[in-house]
Amino acid sequence: MRGNGVVVGIIDTGIDYLNTEFIYEDNTSRIINIWDQTVDKPNSTGEFGFGSEYTREEINKAIEESLKGGDPYIYVDSKDTIGHGTKMAGIIGARGKNPEIVGAAPDCEFAVVKLRENKSSEESFEEKKVPVYSGPDVILAVKYLYNLKKNTKKPMVIYIPLGTNEGAHDGSSILERYIDEISKFRGIVVVTGCGNEGDSETHAEGVIEKTGGEKTIELKVDSLEKNIRIEIWCKKPDKVSLGITSPSGEVISKIPAKLKENEIVKLVYEQSVISVQYFIPEEITGDELIEVSISNVTGGIWKFRLIGDYIVSGRYDMWIPQRSLLKEGTRFLMSTPYVTITVPSTAEMIISSGFYDQNTESLVSSSGKGYTRDHRIKPDIVAGGVNAKTTEPGGGVTLVSGSSVGAAVTAGAAALLLEWGIVNGNDETMYSNKLKTYLIRGAAQREGDVYPNRNWGYGMLDLDGIFKEIRAYRTLDSEEKMYIKYPKEIYDLIK
Repeated sequence: MRGNGVVVGIIDTGIDYLNTEFIYEDNTSRIINIWDQTVDKPNSTGEFGFGSEYTREEINKAIEESLKGGDPYIYVDSKDTIGHGTKMAGIIGARGKNPEIVGAAPDCEFAVVKLRENKSSEESFEEKKVPVYSGPDVILAVKYLYNLKKNTKKPMVIYIPLGTNEGAHDGSSILERYIDEISKFRGIVVVTGCGNEGDSETHAEGVIEKTGGEKTIELKVDSLEKNIRIEIWCKKPDKVSLGITSPSGEVISKIPAKLKENEIVKLVYEQSVISVQYFIPEEITGDELIEVSISNVTGGIWKFRLIGDYIVSGRYDMWIPQRSLLKEGTRFLMSTPYVTITVPSTAEMIISSGFYDQNTESLVSSSGKGYTRDHRIKPDIVAGGVNAKTTEPGGGVTLVSGSSVGAAVTAGAAALLLEWGIVNGNDETMYSNKLKTYLIRGAAQREGDVYPNRNWGYGMLDLDGIFKEIRAYRTLDSEEKMYIKYPKEIYDLIK
């Protein structure tokens, strides 16, 4: 199996379509479509009113022009200037023209969405180390690939190497709900990583014991930080108010929790401006959400006092943005490595992969760890994600590590399973949850560990283990298979 007949949709920084790893031996492209959200032309064909869509025919013309020594970008003006999308595509499905970098599914086809960066993020994250994208643009990218899957009538893996600390971390965001909806259909699987926030010290949690109880959470802010955002989530029907103490000792004793209350406070000594907004209840989850934004933030230790006005559960979770969007010294002083999986990996039907060091079989501390805020098991599995060889824009070999790598390996494995199941006719009804079960049942587990767990999920990705499980199942007689499919009581009735 090499991924034949399966399309892998990639939502990322684009792809170097001139890279020979994505070109067949007859000099035609393995890419069936590119939607570049960043390129607007007078005659753009972007499906959603912006960006430009390029078909395989146009990409083939560009390749032909390049081989003749001309300018390919007169036909397809799309470049992967950052390189992340090209590198991940290489892990998923490099052709193997350079034998060092054969991808997991070297015969798959690709469909690519190059996301446009969110310009409104520049004020909040002035010196961001990674590109920042908007949620609506990611949703439109998923929708574009889903529509393409329906038109091509080929099974598709949608790979999303993106994540955020914003949101409830319980699968309730609009993006996650949309992913869950399309994942109900045969032949489409969405794969993502759990992020690199495991050791980032960007999450704090705890319990307010009773009504009238209080908890104080300390946040150290780097002196170079300019703005900071904090989300505080409390379980319904709890009602929690907030008090804040600045590094200089200025005290906001209590901002009472009121429906859609937006309190703005300007501190005298620091000149920081604090905005606190309550959502009671938050529109989607029904939980309480407190959004805190501090502009012109002062370096030092900020104290956030949570006051339990009405407590049933008492559980609270606090997140600041991902480590790559923060200065080095900004962190919670009493952080936890758990519930550090990023959104959308907390969606119900998405396949969420953590990553580990495949050379030592040890978990990497930065890998996002579960469970979800509503106690569902995540990650589903983990995959190797350290020093993977892949291609890069312009060709050549490079090493990459991280959550995106583990997810790319998992996406390649998912493409192989879709080929085995749907293309080869072994399981023509395969969809997300069924494919996830194959991955879980075949996962390798370390001796002495208890599974599932917050670090490894159900274990390490193991394709050989998957097919051993399938072969074992096929050797069962029909009565044993019926017991697996139905509880014994129901089997006895229908027997």
